[in-house]
Parts: sequence; structure tokens; C-alpha cells
Amino acid sequence: MSIVKNKWIGILLAGLLALGLAVGVACEQADEEMESDDERGTLYLVDQDWNGQLVTTAVAQILLEQEMGHTVATKFAPADSAPLFLGLENGDFHFVCCNWPSYSADLLGEYVDGEEATVDRMGPVGISGETGWYVPSYIVNGDPERGIEAVAPNLRSVADMDQYKSVFATSDTGTSGRLLEFTPAWDTRPEERLEAFGIDFQVVFAGYEGAALAELDAAFQRGDPIITYLWEPHWAHAKYDLIPIEMPEWTSDCYPDGERFDCGYPTDPVTKLIWPGLQEEFPEAYEFLNNFQMTNAQQNEIVLNLTANDLTVRLAAQEWVDANESVWRAWIP
Repeated sequence: MSIVKNKWIGILLAGLLALGLAVGVACEQADEEMESDDERGTLYLVDQDWNGQLVTTAVAQILLEQEMGHTVATKFAPADSAPLFLGLENGDFHFVCCNWPSYSADLLGEYVDGEEATVDRMGPVGISGETGWYVPSYIVNGDPERGIEAVAPNLRSVADMDQYKSVFATSDTGTSGRLLEFTPAWDTRPEERLEAFGIDFQVVFAGYEGAALAELDAAFQRGDPIITYLWEPHWAHAKYDLIPIEMPEWTSDCYPDGERFDCGYPTDPVTKLIWPGLQEEFPEAYEFLNNFQMTNAQQNEIVLNLTANDLTVRLAAQEWVDANESVWRAWIP
């Protein structure tokens, strides 16, 4: 009996010793993983001043946090501005999802494409940007259901704008027509285009996207004339019936590649920009962000949900993530 008892005690002690070693190894591995997580620090994504960019960044942030365990924060920088490029240069920012090349041609030439480039271009995010001037359809076609008559029935292109300048004139533009723009920080050059087209309109800047869209919405509610700068993809095209003002086709001798302004805007392959140290400092996040893609329709879907249902950016992005695992699963390394 004592021999058998001692044998079982020996087996038990050996098992406990093996278990202790296994626990020790596991704890050591966990400590190493925690140290690794601590060492990689916080990943900083850039928030900018329009909803399409905000929701796209929020989708990336949610997936980096929830699926990959990264600590992620956002910092604000005005769209396609010098502070944005300086932040990407010095590592204050690590990733921006949505650079429109024609809005920042000079800055791209200096920081990304210059001989001593200090910011890297990761590649397209999948969104194709179209820019132009738009009017509500009731201005051209009227709206019998609302009792609105067409006040500019022959307005089709920039060549027709001057004959209707009095329709778009306001107290702040006198006898000149009024063109609503968003912010002078964006390199859209509306004054130069108006001059090149020979149009007697004045540019009025709302200051930011929300203010311009609030004015557009108020004009729609009243049935007032308005002509505004806008782009696609944008949820406003789903909410409002808008007609683009035709412009001469953009060619390579037009701004920003050339010096002419008597032409429309180029199609922008919206691009991801990164801090050059991203791949070394955050290799898994780098791989994910390199895979990360969104289409015009996907971005519009999220922003329309955000505005129509008065959601926060984070909640609208989370709802999209929850409903679209079949889309984003392939982005995760």
C-alpha cells in the first residue's frame, strides 16, 4: 500500500511541477505580449472637416481597436492643409484616409513627390472624387407640386450663368451672382475659375461643410435659388435633387497640373497618406491600412445614415461594421 501511495504522490508532484512550468511560460509570454503592446503605443489617425472623411476614418479606427487590439486615437487637421502634412512628416499623425490630390497639389509636390519627400503615399482608398458646381433642380425645371416656377430654365453650363446672375444675387454680392463655397483652406480656386469663365459671380465661403449644407437645406426648404460647390461621393445627392453645372472638360494643362482655369475639375483618385515610420512602428496596422478600401457607395451609405438618423460618427460607422463583416474581414491581416 505504501509503495502504491508513494507512486501516486510522485505522479501528482510531477504533474504539479509540469503545470507550474506551463503556467510560468504562459505568464512570461503574456508579459512579453503586454510589453509589446505597450511598446507599440498609440496609433494616431487624422480626423478632417467633412463627414465622408470622418466616417471612413471611424471605420478604420473601430476595426483596428476591436479586431486587432490596437490603441487608437484621432487628431484633427484641416483637410489637405499644411498642418496635415507637417503632422504626417513629424509623426504626430500616422494615417489619413482621404487626400484629394487636386486640393493640395503644391503640398503634395513638396512633402510627397519632392526630392526630399517626408510623407508617404500608401495608395488609393477606393473612392473616386468628382467636384463641381450644383443647383437644385427646381431652379431649372420648377416644382409644380410645391408651386415653384423655374427661374433659370436655360441654365445648363457655365456659359449660361451670367444671364442668370441677378437670380443668384444677394445683399452681400450686390448685382453679382453668389457662388457658395465651403472653405478657402481647400485649394479649389473658385475665384480664378469665375474670372477665367468671364462670369460676374462672387464667392462666399460658409467656413465649413456643416454651415454650407445648412444653407443648402434652408434654400431647399424655401425653394430659393442657390448655386453651390459640392463633390461626389456625398450624401447630399441622395437627399436633394441637384443638377451639375456643365464645365469644359479638364485636361492636363488645367490646374492643378497646368495653369489654365477655364475648365472643370479633375477626377480625384482619393489617396491614403502615411507617416513614413508607420510600417516599422506598427507593421500589422500598416498591413491592415494598406488593405483598407471603401467605395463611393459605401461611404455615402454611412454618411446618409448618420445625417438621416442624427447619429454620431462613431455609431454610424459601428452600424456599418456590424452589418458588413463580409466586406472588411479580408482587410484584417
